Amino acid sequence: MAKKTPFDSGTKTVRLKWWKILWRVLVGRTIPQKLFRAYIVVIFLGSILLYLPISLQHGYTMVLDNDVNTRTYTYWDAFFIGVSAITNTGLTPAVISETLTTFGQVVMVVLMEFGGLGLMTIIYLIWNLFRFKNKESNLNQIIMLQSERGNAKIAGTFKSLKVSVSFILICQIVFMFLYSFWLCWMPVYQQIPATFDGNNISTISSLTTDGTEKIAAYGHYGTALWQGLFFTVSSINNAGFDNFNGGVSIAAFRNDWNVVFQVMVLCQIIIGGIGFPLIYDVIEKIRCKHKGIPYKLTLFGKVALISYIVVGLITAAAAFGFEYGYTGYQSVSVINNDSLSVSIQSVPIYDIAHYKEYASEFGKNVTFNKCWAIFFNSMATRSAGVGTINQSILAPGSQWLYIVTMFIGGSPSSTAGGIRTTTLAIIMITILAKIKGRKDVNIFHRKIPVETVRESFLVTLTAVMLVAISAIVIFYTLSNQGDSPEQYTVLQCVYEATSAFGTVGFSMGITSYINHFGQIVLCLIMFVGQLGVSSMLLSWTRKNPKGNRVYYPEEDIRIG
Repeated sequence: MAKKTPFDSGTKTVRLKWWKILWRVLVGRTIPQKLFRAYIVVIFLGSILLYLPISLQHGYTMVLDNDVNTRTYTYWDAFFIGVSAITNTGLTPAVISETLTTFGQVVMVVLMEFGGLGLMTIIYLIWNLFRFKNKESNLNQIIMLQSERGNAKIAGTFKSLKVSVSFILICQIVFMFLYSFWLCWMPVYQQIPATFDGNNISTISSLTTDGTEKIAAYGHYGTALWQGLFFTVSSINNAGFDNFNGGVSIAAFRNDWNVVFQVMVLCQIIIGGIGFPLIYDVIEKIRCKHKGIPYKLTLFGKVALISYIVVGLITAAAAFGFEYGYTGYQSVSVINNDSLSVSIQSVPIYDIAHYKEYASEFGKNVTFNKCWAIFFNSMATRSAGVGTINQSILAPGSQWLYIVTMFIGGSPSSTAGGIRTTTLAIIMITILAKIKGRKDVNIFHRKIPVETVRESFLVTLTAVMLVAISAIVIFYTLSNQGDSPEQYTVLQCVYEATSAFGTVGFSMGITSYINHFGQIVLCLIMFVGQLGVSSMLLSWTRKNPKGNRVYYPEEDIRIG
């Protein structure tokens, strides 16, 4: 018989049974612990489904990111793709359209929706929709929803989520049909590796150009509708996946009239990245204005909107500065037809547009298409992961710039990752307050709590250390696989790690060559970027922390 322990109140309790203790360990006791464990369970279920033969087109053979080479498809690959899908990252060692069947792609769509809209949010909204009793939500449920996709205030959390999720689902349906119409009736050509044709012949794998064969969805509305559904879920959730055939993401839609397609994608990226509370604020302001009722945006809405716009404009302006007039060089293997020898030569990247064979590389309006490509890419690196050009041909300054923007990410309570724009805003305003000699941090005539300021710096510093350590580990795993270490650079590894943390999905072509240990590191950093640094740290704390029980005399230490 279990020993009974009396409390001060005189009541008695019985020691918990083993299965109850096990249940608490598995499920967790705090809100962050429950969220963390729930996502882990879904990831394992999704990875198992992605590893089943029904999910694979060519058995356990995986097509790599260059559409040519293949290797064995392992459970770790399925696990990596599952984590990347539910964290809305987009990093993948495989070509989705060539490796996964329709069933496997359906699994990815479900995982992307769970990660973008929020796992607990979807479960709770479905439960609330089909429940038969008019039972009010308890406080624990509201707090869990708030911690996942809510704003700073508990009151109105359920209404805010219901309105914003409904709006996002409506947008997905609308854009699904828009994409399907475009894919079915607009002649878009599949991408092939660009070739340099002169005295020598070679293939430049990092560049693609239009082929002669139209995409698979052209003239087939069923295929176009499915690709439109997959891509609309991926775009609005800032996931970065696509199931188009070959090429670099949406490189086939990079020029001329296809800029309209990019504008649709950009609209979805912004909707998913600005945050659920801001969506609700904007909808409420429009509704109240229509009824003649005054309504002001919340402090979170103002800071999130301004910081999102400012970061986007600064990024675009800096990208133009780095890319304007830049001519990069791509090292390629060149086959000499006369001597049948192979040599390494540097081919100018942007000058390839001047060759007759590739006059359509940048479309008919070369200047406009180049400028738009820079602008679109600078916005997509915030968290979207869809692009029209390969990241490896960018100017080095642009690559470092995009590392910073990927690290920042989008707004809190959104489908984006990173430290979030509001965190950056609080840090910058705190620094400005220090320069002006002010002790308080004020935004729009409101004082920001000291705890929030301290947590902003803690989140940023922790994220910097996490990305740095992950990049070092990735570089180590790449340089110890028997290949020549000089083909991998630190910049590529930092780019990969930051892309994972920002849940962006951009890569400089090394994802397929990272071993299992490096993939585990990327999975961890993707998970942190999706749930947030604060939530991940709190998932390891106790339900009732001890706190400070002993107070010591205060003494200052000189810093900085």
